[in-house]
Amino acid sequence: MSQLSTPIPPRSTLIASTRDWASLDEVALAMSVATEYETNLYIQRLGDRYRWSLIHRGGPYPLLRITARFLQVDYHSIIVGCSDLGEGWCGLIPDDTKPEADAVLTFDGPTTAHQIGELSRQVLAVFDS
Repeated sequence: MSQLSTPIPPRSTLIASTRDWASLDEVALAMSVATEYETNLYIQRLGDRYRWSLIHRGGPYPLLRITARFLQVDYHSIIVGCSDLGEGWCGLIPDDTKPEADAVLTFDGPTTAHQIGELSRQVLAVFDS
């Protein structure tokens, strides 16, 4: 495993970009940490701001469990809200703000923030007409 030049913020800070719009760099870093265990993640874009989410097709309870694992806390110690993201996915996105673009991204395993940023730019791109 390669050494990072900057420390990774606490996971409680990283999860904030599931509810608050953030830069792609912030979201890609959080998603990179999530790929330690998760293979499917959700991302939204609105203008130049992004949000991401842990997701599960099993509903609120499995989402609670994977959120607790991401935060490295006991699942009994947290409460999470969830939203229906379509196609059976349940996620942490807190409101009905309609993004300009969104996608479920699938990963084979741990993925760098740089790789996630590049993939997100491709998948969520807006093309000038």
